[in-house]
Amino acid sequence: MTPNILDLRQERCPMALLLAKRHSVKLEVGQSLSIYVSDNSSMKDIVRFLSQHTYVVITEACSSYHHLLVTKKELQSNA
Repeated sequence: MTPNILDLRQERCPMALLLAKRHSVKLEVGQSLSIYVSDNSSMKDIVRFLSQHTYVVITEACSSYHHLLVTKKELQSNA
């Protein structure tokens, strides 16, 4: 299995958010994606968007960028 890595350190919003959305929708339940982003605004927008949908996001601040570990979770059923 190849690692799911998305390096957005050269991107800014809205492109960083758009690319993060495109890559995250390809994940299956339980799969993870590592996103690297250097822009604080982009990081906040990506975390906000993914957290409101079917993803768990763990953030790690590094010296000059942020590492986001995104995992797709199951939809909660109302039954």
